[in-house]
Amino acid sequence: MYDHLSLLQLYSEWGIDENLTSVSINHLENRKPIPTLPLPKKQSVSTKIITKTNRHSAFQTNNLQEINQAILEFKDCSLKNTAMNTILSVGDPKSHIYIIGDVPDADEDRSGRVFADTGNFWLEQMLDNIDISLDACFRIPLVPWRPPGGRQISTNELELCLPFLYKLLILYQPRYILTIGQLPAKTLLKTPVNFNQLKNQWHSFTYSGIPNPIQLFPLHHLSQININAKIRQVTWKNLLYIRATIDKNT
Repeated sequence: MYDHLSLLQLYSEWGIDENLTSVSINHLENRKPIPTLPLPKKQSVSTKIITKTNRHSAFQTNNLQEINQAILEFKDCSLKNTAMNTILSVGDPKSHIYIIGDVPDADEDRSGRVFADTGNFWLEQMLDNIDISLDACFRIPLVPWRPPGGRQISTNELELCLPFLYKLLILYQPRYILTIGQLPAKTLLKTPVNFNQLKNQWHSFTYSGIPNPIQLFPLHHLSQININAKIRQVTWKNLLYIRATIDKNT
């Protein structure tokens, strides 16, 4: 049997720091009720986005220079904090043809240019084949910043960035939009349908502040055109169709 001193020493070695009584205690007896607080009113994500968009800095701009400055000063989207560079538009905003790219990829993020490196090469070759100069087209990324690690952009992030693109279209109202990849086409046309149902045909893009619909033609992503011969064949037919439409409306 342990004497009291030895027992206390043993308890100390075991890490026991409380002395329990033989009398049980009912901790639930005379327990004070926890006060209930009213639940905060729920606000849907879309409402938050709309609230931000209504006072969005893009809608306070009046020309390309002001839009670019607003993008550089924009602080409401966390993508800006993780991207290497801000990707701005390139070319003359008064061009009749706008080319809207996908969310920036790694090459664009590193270089700070829309349609960088291989993408620029393929786009230039494609347009040259139908006698359209790439320099004569206004090129814009769907959003100015690449998501970290190239992950899929969230709905919130997309909605926060789109007003910059929409304001450009409102101000300059091009006649034609060529979208590169699935996301730009589905985003501008506000449709969830499969890309296969959108490609190979013209669509009408409409937006508040643009009185006349803009003709929009979805093209495959340049990375797909680069590696897939079948998609290149389809794209060539699409380009001929685009050229014929432009000639017809000239």
